[in-house]
Amino acid sequence: MGNIFKRKSKLNERQLEILRSKDLPTEWKQLTTIQRQSIVAIEEMLEYVEKKYKKPFCYAGYRRRNPLFMDEESLLCYAQGDDPDIDCFTVKREKIGFRDGYAWVTQTRVVQKEMEDKLSGIFEGQKYKMFVKLTGVSDEGVVEAFSTTIYIDNSDSVATDSIMEKIVSIINDEPRYCKIYMYSFKKPVVDQITTKEHNRSFDTDDVKSLYMSTPIDRREGKGWRRND
Repeated sequence: MGNIFKRKSKLNERQLEILRSKDLPTEWKQLTTIQRQSIVAIEEMLEYVEKKYKKPFCYAGYRRRNPLFMDEESLLCYAQGDDPDIDCFTVKREKIGFRDGYAWVTQTRVVQKEMEDKLSGIFEGQKYKMFVKLTGVSDEGVVEAFSTTIYIDNSDSVATDSIMEKIVSIINDEPRYCKIYMYSFKKPVVDQITTKEHNRSFDTDDVKSLYMSTPIDRREGKGWRRND
């Protein structure tokens, strides 16, 4: 361990910036053993994703391994130019090397576009927003499960029932595990819904109906459910 510290004792600018952001000393000799281990590990993990994806990444957080609380060592980071509020992912240390969740970020965009392309025609003339959340991605980066949440400014249940029926018809052949949620509102609220924590961007009292469609609903022929 001492030899590693000796080789790593010259901190680069990124490491210095991270230390400054935490109000920690920027001189190697002033850092504690745990702080030295952490700043070295952070750089190793960032170098891993940068080599793998051939682009720069930024630090967003780090957690040391803590067997007492069953915490794995992990780095939270995001690609330079991405939104740190919604595009962060983790890098974790394995027995040999590392593994990362960057595919959850990149594939969210892919599936988001797929669903927009499939469903946007149904919402012509409607004010709505759509958000995809991945719930299953293989180690190879293949999406296995996801949910799509739609918010629509329309209080007419006849119209929103018809829209939900069309959605289910379109996604009926989706091979991946796909859940659909659609919120209709008593008054216009879609403009205030933000990408970050979109499900907390409105008052529940403003919800007219919540529609749901799961693979089980579709397999059993029910298609969808509505809660008012």
